[in-house]
Amino acid sequence: MENGARFLADLTGGQKTGWFYDQRDNRAFVARLAQGRRVLDVYTYAGGFAVQAALAGAASVTAVDRSEHSLALAEGAARLNDVPLSCVRAEAFAEMARLDAAGERFGVVVVDPPAFVKSRKDLHSGAKGYRKMARLAAPLVEPGGFLLAASCSHHMPAELFAEEIAHGLAQAGRSGRVLRAAGAAPDHPLHPMLPESAYLKALVLQLD
Repeated sequence: MENGARFLADLTGGQKTGWFYDQRDNRAFVARLAQGRRVLDVYTYAGGFAVQAALAGAASVTAVDRSEHSLALAEGAARLNDVPLSCVRAEAFAEMARLDAAGERFGVVVVDPPAFVKSRKDLHSGAKGYRKMARLAAPLVEPGGFLLAASCSHHMPAELFAEEIAHGLAQAGRSGRVLRAAGAAPDHPLHPMLPESAYLKALVLQLD
C-alpha cells in the first residue's frame, strides 16, 4: 500500500527490494497535478507514478518500460486499483522521440530512470544522459504542463543534475520554473557524514 494505492512487488526477481519507497512523497505530489490531464510515466517499473496518477483522476495514463516483467507488475497494480493503464514496452529515449514525432502531448510527464551514473567514472556520460532525457521529455509536455525528472545516482551532484535538466530544456526550446526540488521521503533520513545518503534528486517543473 502506498498513498492509498495497492501495488505488487517482486521481492526476489524485482529491482533492489522490489519497490522504491523513496519516491512516495514525489508520487503523491505528481498525482495531485494529474487530475484531468494526460499522463506519461517513462521508466514506470511497477507503475508507482502511473497508477497513483490514474487514481487521482488523470484523463489517461501511459506507462513505458523496456522490461516486460516490470510492465506486468504495473498492469497488475492497475487491475488491483481498478484503473485504466496503457502499457508500452519500448526503450525510453526512442519512445519519447517517437511520441514527439507523432505530435503527442501530455499534461504530466515523469522520467524516473535507473541510475545513469553508477560510478565516478560515469559522471560525464551520465550527466549528458540526463540532459538528453530532459531534451526528449520536454517537447512532450503541453504548455503549462508538468515534468518530473529524477536521478537516483548518488554520484550525480544535485547542482549538476539541475544544470543538466536546464540545459536539456533549453535545447528543446522550452522554459519554465521549478515547483519542487526534493529527495527521498522522510523515512529515508540523511546521514550527516554520508553525502551518498542524499542520492535521490527529483525536480518538478512547470513548462511554458
